[in-house]
Order: sequence, then C-alpha cells, then structure tokens
Amino acid sequence: MHDWMLDFAEYVRELLPEEIAEPFIALARPAVRLSLAEEGETVVGRLGGLPRLPEGVPWPCAGDGGPAMQFLAELDCAALAAYESDIGLPAEGTLLFFATWDGEAAHVILLPPGASRVPEREAPVSGEAGVFTEVPFAAETVATWPTRGHDDLVKLGDEFWDRVVGEPWEVFADMLAEFAEAEGGRAHQVGGYSDALHSPIEAAAAYAAGVNLKDPGFAAEASQWVNLLQLDEDNGMIFGDGGILIFGIRRDRLASRDFSQIFPYVQGH
Repeated sequence: MHDWMLDFAEYVRELLPEEIAEPFIALARPAVRLSLAEEGETVVGRLGGLPRLPEGVPWPCAGDGGPAMQFLAELDCAALAAYESDIGLPAEGTLLFFATWDGEAAHVILLPPGASRVPEREAPVSGEAGVFTEVPFAAETVATWPTRGHDDLVKLGDEFWDRVVGEPWEVFADMLAEFAEAEGGRAHQVGGYSDALHSPIEAAAAYAAGVNLKDPGFAAEASQWVNLLQLDEDNGMIFGDGGILIFGIRRDRLASRDFSQIFPYVQGH
C-alpha cells in the first residue's frame, strides 16, 4: 500500500467493518496538497505575485475585451512530478492560473521550460486584476476520497454516510470530517477528489457541457473531468462566502496539453 494511503486506510478500518471499509478505501485517490512553504521546504510553485509572462503574451481578460483576470497561482510541473496524483500533469514547464474575481471565467497558460519571462510587467489597471502577496508553495501527497453524492459511491448507497460508528450521535461522515480536519482540512490541491460543498466538480462540469443529469451518458461525461487545481480562500483571495475555486479540465485535453477550455467552478455558502 502506498504511504499516502496508510493513515487513511487505518482510520477507515477502525470505524467500519471489513466488507464496507475495503471497497471505500479502494476508491481513494492521491492528490498533491499545496501549503505555504516554510524555510527549508522544497518549493513547487507560488500563490499570488505577478505572473511574469513572456514578451508578447497578453495578460488574460474575460471574453473579448472584458476585464483583466486576477493572477492566482503558478505551478512548477517538474517539481510537482516528484509527488503522486491521479492526473497526468506535464512533466516540465510552468502552469499559470488566472480567473475573474467571481470565478465565472478562468484561463490557464502552460509555459515551456526555459521560457523567457518579463518579471516587471505590472497588472492591468482595468477590471479587478489586483496583485496578491507572493508566497511559495510546498507539497505533499495525500489521500482523498469521494464525498456524499459522488457517482463513485453509488454502489455503497446513501445510507453509507449515516452509518453509526461509535456512540449513537457519531456517524461515519462526521468522523471522516474530523480526520480530514486533523490532516489539515480544506486546502489548495492538485488532482484527487476536490472538495464538494455542493456538487462534485465532475458533475458540475458535465452539466455545464450540456449533458442532462438523466441522460445515460451523464456519468461517462462526468468521469472525463478532473481537478486540475483547487484553491481555498487564502492570502487575501476571496471566492464567495467561505468558498473554493476549482479549475476543472477534461482528461483528453489535459493529455494533449490543451488548456484553452477550463471549467471554473466556485463552491461557497
């Protein structure tokens, strides 16, 4: 068993009987959790700052002539390759993430390794393209699991989450939430199951792509979407009321390194 699975698997086995625990553990996916780097930690990217775009590459805007997007994060693909996830990121190059303040539009740029960049370019004065404080990212591989309502849990049934695992008031969903909080809670994350305050990113993306929930092909379309990057509210970034911003992408587009069609999804209260 992978190291990232050990604590999660042990915890689930303590709470559930084997015939239920093992199928749930098998659903776990690795993700790269990003946190603000401390001195001495390996840096894999950054949150905020200026994007340092190459000469001739325009600052992304929403639509044709719309407001300038906010620059949110940068990921070093070569550095991230040392950490396991369930999505196939490029093995080299740099990913730059932009979005409008309301999360209605997003843009991702893949820069090739060695690209000549212009660090002194200022943010456009139009729109909401403010500059956030630049802070470095560190990384670790963690276990993630599907939350209530995810298609991967259909076979386990809706009652699975409400199964009593201790005292009458202790149910599996609450105990698993306590485990997640002890592991760091909601976080910046690459790959894995994203947080689902409402609908999972996979279902939301499939619906946005025009596939009806009752369509036989809905589950197949949903399975094609992955969490490229999830950002929690941090460093002055606000995504609604206690929200998160998820950059969703289809697996085939990620495989072909086509970042032109990103599905931004904001979940909040």
